[in-house]
Amino acid sequence: MNTETRNGLAGRPVDSQKTLQIFSAIDEILAAEGIARLSIERIASTAKVSKVTLYRRFTNLEGVISAYVESFTQTALERSLSEMQSLGQFSPEQKLVRLGTQVMVLLSQPSVIAFDNAIAAAGPKFQGLKEELFRHGPQRVVREISAILSQSGVNSLSFTLAQLADMLFQLWKSDFYDELRFTGHMPLSPAQLEQHVLIRTQFFLNALERESGA
Repeated sequence: MNTETRNGLAGRPVDSQKTLQIFSAIDEILAAEGIARLSIERIASTAKVSKVTLYRRFTNLEGVISAYVESFTQTALERSLSEMQSLGQFSPEQKLVRLGTQVMVLLSQPSVIAFDNAIAAAGPKFQGLKEELFRHGPQRVVREISAILSQSGVNSLSFTLAQLADMLFQLWKSDFYDELRFTGHMPLSPAQLEQHVLIRTQFFLNALERESGA
């Protein structure tokens, strides 16, 4: 259940188009001015909705941003994770590559990059939102990688499944993601991105095999 549903008035229908306007306004403000300029007044003006609408739906500024975080992380990630359930007899490598490619595509979206940069630049401000972003995004990805590894009987003498999953997640992000964050330019084509994820997944699984055979 998202913030908007929790905070909305009982029985009042939610205008999804207006919600999209609000989230698009946040995208626009973040890209042009950064998170420091976010306010109920600024969002309302940019989205062309009333401040009353924002307060009624989300209670306060943190509620608006929390719903925004959930919309571009959890919803998008749910689509990727739900698809994993249909992969059936695919090998662990195939499942990991599919998941990794989808997650990297999600993380490469301009709105995600802009928000990630804005949150990083905010320092200690919005610490609660940083933690929420981590729970909705990286932490969920790490849990899903852990589940695939566990179902496949993968283990390590040196690391827990969660640690292994985090290592693979960081490998997927290596090389290209920092460049993307700092320049705004995606250096990889879709085919190159999938190959990037494949090579790093194979490296990771081969390293585990060598460890278990040592």
